[in-house]
Amino acid sequence: MEIGLYILYFLSAITVIGFTTYFLPQLLCAYVWKPQDLKKKYDAKWAFVSGGSQGLGRAISEKLASQGLNVVICALDNDFLKTTTADLKAKYPNVEFRAVGVNLGQSDHANGKDYMEKIIAATSDIDVQVVFNNAGYLVMRGFIKSEITTHLQNLETNSICHMRVTHHFMKLMKEKNLRGCFVFTSSPTGFFPAPSNVLYASSKAFLIHFASCLACEARSYGIDVLVSNMGPMNTAFYSDTKNVPKIGTLDFFHKIQSTPVECADVLLSSVGRITVRDHSGYTVFNRILLRILDLNLLVPIIAFAAPLTGDFKKNPDLI
Repeated sequence: MEIGLYILYFLSAITVIGFTTYFLPQLLCAYVWKPQDLKKKYDAKWAFVSGGSQGLGRAISEKLASQGLNVVICALDNDFLKTTTADLKAKYPNVEFRAVGVNLGQSDHANGKDYMEKIIAATSDIDVQVVFNNAGYLVMRGFIKSEITTHLQNLETNSICHMRVTHHFMKLMKEKNLRGCFVFTSSPTGFFPAPSNVLYASSKAFLIHFASCLACEARSYGIDVLVSNMGPMNTAFYSDTKNVPKIGTLDFFHKIQSTPVECADVLLSSVGRITVRDHSGYTVFNRILLRILDLNLLVPIIAFAAPLTGDFKKNPDLI
């Protein structure tokens, strides 16, 4: 009987510790800690934002500019990049902006002739200390329903380019003994099984673990690392009709979505204070669910249930 009580106490203690260590920093970020001035925090002059021409990236760029940080906006070379850069220059005349138009999904690693060449050239004369690795896009289709080149480009944009950008700028910061931060935009799909989003979810899972591992090393350099698992957001993310079909699930996401400005504030309040930030009730719910149900049970449940839903019946390419 006593052994049974000891086991019960032990399991109760583990549960309390587990939930406390998870919820306490999340609650502090959400309700206590306020957005920080990163220019003052790191004594920085320049920031780099990938995917900075639209949605969350644009909101981040504007937040940083409002703090007096000069911003390198890296995104596809299109009208969104031109318009965003022009708008921010007009709104913040005392801040310098540099637009780097590249496709972060296309690279030639072996020959060194890819997006990194342009990024390095555009930043060779400045010290970048604040880096937001935000670029990414969703391909919603069954894994074998897309060509492998489509998956490779998605993987490059969502994860590999962030690794390469981080390696470049962190190495320079370490050599020059500069403080700073690296922030990664991830998603709850990075830790939750996501059929029809295999590459997107996997690339986000990489970011979560990459950032967590890197944070252990970077702290000794005076560099902070944050990865934020963002919930649904009011951006053009889901309006890419080429890669994202119209499905009922998106209607649910639209009802619970946050604004890009709100999400940018989440990042600014979290960096340097926490390593993994789960934003939105949807993200927290999924995190708790995985603390209750093991993947070995959850995967077969999703595998059985997903094909029976209306979205999958109407869109056979989803699986």
